[in-house]
Amino acid sequence: MSKDPLFTVFDSTELERDLALIDRVKDKFNLPSDKEVADWLWVHKSVISEIRSYAKAVANGKDEGQSPPRSLTAVQRLRAFDRLGYAWARDALMTAFPDAVKDDLIKIDNERAQANFRATHEGQEAESADAAPKVAQ
Repeated sequence: MSKDPLFTVFDSTELERDLALIDRVKDKFNLPSDKEVADWLWVHKSVISEIRSYAKAVANGKDEGQSPPRSLTAVQRLRAFDRLGYAWARDALMTAFPDAVKDDLIKIDNERAQANFRATHEGQEAESADAAPKVAQ
């Protein structure tokens, strides 16, 4: 049985834990790309890209002499665990439903969660734009 980096803190590296968080969020919410994951975690897509690039370099033994690896911040990790906590609780509740409808319910809930996230995220971007100082004419 392989170890789960999210729950073996003393037997896994920060890089392994970050990759596991990214992959778990992507999988649990059926996100099509790392850009979508980055949006969900409120990080720039380059953060995810740099983490994955460094992981590839480590896997190929080419991490010598590189700049320090990029990693998720504590807030970004907490945000990922918050999202995963919701997904895990939802999955536990889904055991009450017949298998025939469980997958459909999860799909519908993922779509709802993604729509809610986009609406909230777009609203915050609009608020940020509205809060920008206006130049006197």
